[in-house]
Amino acid sequence: MAARHFVQRAARAAAAAIVAATLTGANAVAGPATPDAAAVAARIDGKPIYVFTLDTLWQQRRARKPALERRAALDDLVQVRLLAAHAGAPAPKEGASLTVAFAPDVVAEERLVATLREVYGKDIDAAVKALPGATLDSLVTAQQAMPPQQLEAVFGRPGQLKLEIALSDAQLSQAGAVEVLRYQLPGGEPAKVTLFNVYHRQNVQGRLALSQQPAAVAAQQARRIVANAFVQHWARQRFGAEAVADLRKALADGEAVVTLQQLHGVGLDTDSGSPLLNRLAGDASPQEIEAFYHRNKDQFARIDKIRARHIRVANETQAQRVLKALRGGADFAATARKMSRASDAAKGGDLGWISADGDRDWLASLAFSQQPGKPSAPIRAPVGPNETAYWEIVLVEEQVHGAHPLRSETVRYQASRMIALKKAMQQLSEMTDQARRSAQIEIAEVQ
Repeated sequence: MAARHFVQRAARAAAAAIVAATLTGANAVAGPATPDAAAVAARIDGKPIYVFTLDTLWQQRRARKPALERRAALDDLVQVRLLAAHAGAPAPKEGASLTVAFAPDVVAEERLVATLREVYGKDIDAAVKALPGATLDSLVTAQQAMPPQQLEAVFGRPGQLKLEIALSDAQLSQAGAVEVLRYQLPGGEPAKVTLFNVYHRQNVQGRLALSQQPAAVAAQQARRIVANAFVQHWARQRFGAEAVADLRKALADGEAVVTLQQLHGVGLDTDSGSPLLNRLAGDASPQEIEAFYHRNKDQFARIDKIRARHIRVANETQAQRVLKALRGGADFAATARKMSRASDAAKGGDLGWISADGDRDWLASLAFSQQPGKPSAPIRAPVGPNETAYWEIVLVEEQVHGAHPLRSETVRYQASRMIALKKAMQQLSEMTDQARRSAQIEIAEVQ
């Protein structure tokens, strides 16, 4: 669908957002011309999508897809916003799975900063160079050593083994009272970073590192907080607070639609654990499965039976010599009669026809996994600890192809999953159409 490529770009931006927010600008793309902070590209039910949001995301995508037209980027942006609003997907709850992942507001900020850095990196670097000393260090107005007693009250005694860190309300309150540094953005009010601010921004690995070396890690992470604050401050000064908030919303919309699409199976295989796909697959009737089977029988192709031979030898060294001879052109049956230890050696190691149906021993299963006409690599037999080991080389001489039987579990499972995916995609398409029909969309002139 039209929105899919936009959302995939947003997802990639989200994945890149948690890396270090350096301010080197070495790989930053040149920013587009500064849009009017108040300019509106479109309105949906009276609510604006700013030109700044459009041009930022368009420029980001053009770095990878130069032929992308600005109007196409706007169409995608409108559709993503419509779908996110129509779906009403709730934001992740504060505190949910925070011992593993980053807090939602932290992810949103990192995603916003990463996007601004990618598109306007050179301009941001120029703003940093205009600071006293040409460094963000000039923004830091105070940084004192944190009292060890306060750190111990939050994280416990140093050296204790911890598998994860989950602070109590009392500990969080104490962390909020521990000041890491003070800073002041250009033209802004004095601000501070507390140990709570640093802790809140970490996932489980970061919190463990913070608990083990609180002073060093807190100081480093506090500088990152200042760097992010500077990027956002620069953007608000240049483009306006409302425009920057709109960009943040667009990125959040994209993430919400990615989640919605994954729920409906977009970008997933049919074995995914999507609750919707699982329910729709469970609802597939035998009649639907049979009809799907007859329309798509080629999707249920299998090898019905094979004819194979094998050579059994006592050790791997001998197996490698046999394989070398076979690859050199030696006849497999003649070699089996000469070298194999198996009871069927006199018959050239003939295993006869092996059917796909019914139980198969490990040798038959091995044969089914081989390409026809090519001797397999030597495989050690899965013998018990008190049994004598041996090696097998297998050659598939013929394959007979067919299809899985209609009443087989394979057909029931695969067909029901594919039916579910088709229904889910139809639901998503109808949701998208309904979102467009029910909204009042005004598009400004876009080149």
